[in-house]
Amino acid sequence: MNSTLVFGGTFDPVHRGHLESVGAVARLLGDVDVYLVPCQIPAHRPTPAASPQDRLKMLELAVGSQDRFFVDDCELRREGTSYTFDTLHGYREKLGEFGSLLFLMGFDSWVTLPDWHRWTELTDLAHLLILERPGAEQDCPDVLRRWSETRQVQDPAEMMSSASGKICFLSLDQIDVSASGLRTAIAQGESIGGDVNPLVMNYIKEHKLYTGASSKKQVSGKRMEH
Repeated sequence: MNSTLVFGGTFDPVHRGHLESVGAVARLLGDVDVYLVPCQIPAHRPTPAASPQDRLKMLELAVGSQDRFFVDDCELRREGTSYTFDTLHGYREKLGEFGSLLFLMGFDSWVTLPDWHRWTELTDLAHLLILERPGAEQDCPDVLRRWSETRQVQDPAEMMSSASGKICFLSLDQIDVSASGLRTAIAQGESIGGDVNPLVMNYIKEHKLYTGASSKKQVSGKRMEH
């Protein structure tokens, strides 16, 4: 049976760092379908600068017809705050009891996990894959370290033969680009080079996204999407 890898975020805007990171993980895992899930209302950060519809469209343009990559608007169709627990619960219901489900997150989000909705139950639904940024240092809360110790595996391949319950840390080369930095550059009329798909850049220009006072107020928000 194929495994399912879920990667969520505001994607405000989606950039090559998002896609290259999740692509590298997918190649490492092998037989996996990737679902990119744009967030409706983040639990712990300001409202995204672009509308849900714009962020969904940009994500669809960026993914295009890439094999085994899919855009899922389940959080945009759900009312209220977007909680990872609810999203993974929905995937678990679709996959059944034995389908392998993996959730990909960055280390910066991992260290905030004790603040997430029903966080200790996430491994009841899925495996957790945490992307570590080489050279970055960030303290892990003691409660999180104790909770994760008995669940950790060294090889992500160990996750592919079971439904959920394991945690694995991955250290992969990552692109040094952030959505907040891109929003700042666009608002200031600067070039963002090849950091976004040309189709996405055309969409941003056509719809005048991330320009004006409202966009500038959003650029300082810390990225925490749960």
